[in-house]
Amino acid sequence: MQRAARSAVTRAAGAPPARFFHAAPPVLAADKAALLELRRRTGLPFPHCRDALLRCGGDLGQAEAWLREQAQRQGWSRASAVQGRRAQQGLLGLLRQGTAAVMVEVNCETDFVARTGEFQRLVELAALGAMARCRAAPAACAEHRLGAEELAQLRTEPGGELLSDSIAMAIGKLGEKVALRRAAWLRAPEEDGYVATYAHGWLPGRAPVAMGTYGALVAFRVRQPRQAEATLEEVGRKVAQHVVGLAPTALGTPQDQPQGEEEPRLLAQSFLLEPGLTVGQFLGARGALAVSAFLRFRCGEEGEGLGGSVPPRAGSGPGTGAGAEAGPGG
Repeated sequence: MQRAARSAVTRAAGAPPARFFHAAPPVLAADKAALLELRRRTGLPFPHCRDALLRCGGDLGQAEAWLREQAQRQGWSRASAVQGRRAQQGLLGLLRQGTAAVMVEVNCETDFVARTGEFQRLVELAALGAMARCRAAPAACAEHRLGAEELAQLRTEPGGELLSDSIAMAIGKLGEKVALRRAAWLRAPEEDGYVATYAHGWLPGRAPVAMGTYGALVAFRVRQPRQAEATLEEVGRKVAQHVVGLAPTALGTPQDQPQGEEEPRLLAQSFLLEPGLTVGQFLGARGALAVSAFLRFRCGEEGEGLGGSVPPRAGSGPGTGAGAEAGPGG
């Protein structure tokens, strides 16, 4: 028996070394929480987030900064690669605060991308940036239009990142061309002004930014005695809806007579919701609001990008003054 034992030990001594197999260590709950939080903050895939946490020793803040730097670098590279592509899909974002409202257009290549949360977040950021720019402008600047270059230099918040950087990151994540196209605002006097908005093809966007593929802003002077806010909201929204539907290109005066189906003047057009009245007559009958300016965008429309739907200023021609208003009784 001792001989058998010695023989076994001798055989074992000459045998190849044993191989040991270990199960992967379980991921701690804290690691899972950090991974989920990093995914929520950046929107990047889990493998990227896990790699970032490993690189940064589990530090969530450092991992987020590293991921954003990588995403932005890849985004700028992809932005150059997709520069020549057409991007005519996308969304308009409309935001109203007090007596000011902004409308922005952000384009992409496909309707599928336009419906993603990542893209809609970008539209929201563009609207917030444009509103901050509007609020910082002198009070006399009642209307202003921003092209792509000016829009790209806006910041989403004081000290926040540039919209151009947000675009680069979105391109890196979404994999197709994304472009800031244009923005505009209308602002009415706080003491006796009102601004209405309307988005058509509305998507359940991020409140308070309404989103759609058609949009309108309409600035009004509130007529005295001032009616209830609910009335102003109803009348203003109906006029903005009419602007989207019939696409006027000039304001006109309440005294203008309609010139058929191709009538371009807002106040002389047959009112979309009450065809028996002109818009001027509708406003005169309600006695609540008088239009001072309006703006209409259609997402992806051809042209130089700033639109031509804000009426010329007062004195620019007969029946087209931005200061024209609907008088009592139309």
